[in-house]
Amino acid sequence: MEIRKIKPEEKVAASLLQDMVYLSEGPEDYAKQLQNPLEHSEGYENIWAGFDGTGKMCSVTGVFDYRVRFDGHMADMGGIGGVATLAEARNAGYVRETFAKILPVMREEGKVFSYLYPFSFGFYRKFGYELCYAPARATIPMDFFREYPFPGGMTQYHPGGDIAPLMAVYEAFIRDKNLPIVRDTEAMREWADKDPYRTKHYAYLHRDGHGSPDAYLLFRVDEEDGDRILHVRELAWVSPGGLRAVFGFIGGLGPEFETLRWDAPRGIDLPALFKDGFDIKIQITPYGMNRIVDVRRALELMRAPKQPGRAVIRVTDTALPSNDGTYAVEWENGAVSSVKPSGLEPDLDTDIQTLTQLVTGYLTVDQAKLKRGVAVLGGEATLRALFVHKELYIAEFF
Repeated sequence: MEIRKIKPEEKVAASLLQDMVYLSEGPEDYAKQLQNPLEHSEGYENIWAGFDGTGKMCSVTGVFDYRVRFDGHMADMGGIGGVATLAEARNAGYVRETFAKILPVMREEGKVFSYLYPFSFGFYRKFGYELCYAPARATIPMDFFREYPFPGGMTQYHPGGDIAPLMAVYEAFIRDKNLPIVRDTEAMREWADKDPYRTKHYAYLHRDGHGSPDAYLLFRVDEEDGDRILHVRELAWVSPGGLRAVFGFIGGLGPEFETLRWDAPRGIDLPALFKDGFDIKIQITPYGMNRIVDVRRALELMRAPKQPGRAVIRVTDTALPSNDGTYAVEWENGAVSSVKPSGLEPDLDTDIQTLTQLVTGYLTVDQAKLKRGVAVLGGEATLRALFVHKELYIAEFF
């Protein structure tokens, strides 16, 4: 078995392997692409593959570079996607050996986190990943939005238009959230520049009374059992007035749709925003998995209490042993001032999975200590102050 990054001429074969595994239709001209593979090599730098003893490609994994916001800092993250193994090569250890290769490489490249969307939570826990995002999947009758007045200042955004106002709203929206992707202009256009006439994807921008952009709505039209559903792809707002304006605009779309569906951030209490919440259905949906790639760096970037303090944390990481150890974390004035190896008895003994949940704010200490394999051994009040709930927001798929 060989695990390595693919060569440019192997990109077509890697894409076809993924199509085969995911039961997707390959491109009509795939035979022509195989004859001229170098003409179709874009993105090969992000792909790792596993080969058997004969040199046959049996497994593919994509590793994509992202920057995320984390506790007021920028941090690098490796997004894992397109993991695929041929049916006849499964249970041979290709994925296990791939992660054994890519995790140390991500650490060497300066990645602080790695994120993926699993087919199985249990499978990826073996590699140190853990559930770290569960949005509130809301289904709301369109009639509910009519209690909000229809706004002025709402305009449709068309592909190729001025993307700067949407960028400004997004950047303000994610400022106080953890782990959102930092988008450049090209990435924002991938979200908004979809042809409404062909794809039934729509984008609308709202400006306040001073002409400043303060909210946008990206949605698509879904059909289910003969009913039209307004499926919110992203709703971002700068101010409460911006959110209320979008709600009023949605109310005006009532005749075209029966219901709205939205994976809303957990920080918003939707039933509290409507006069009658009985028919609002909310399902907490386990979503993506995250893992810390560099424990020391994650602890250094973490937000901390204003009052000076110290906590000693022992962490076990069987998939990336360079993270294993006991760390003394000291802080003052809201920021971590020192993270050093320590021989002291730990206040917290945990695995990398739960530490990731604590550091990112998905779990508090009181929630984490209910899990198996987590031990609070001292300084419980200090740990409570250090590991607090934080609002997470992760919208990109890869």
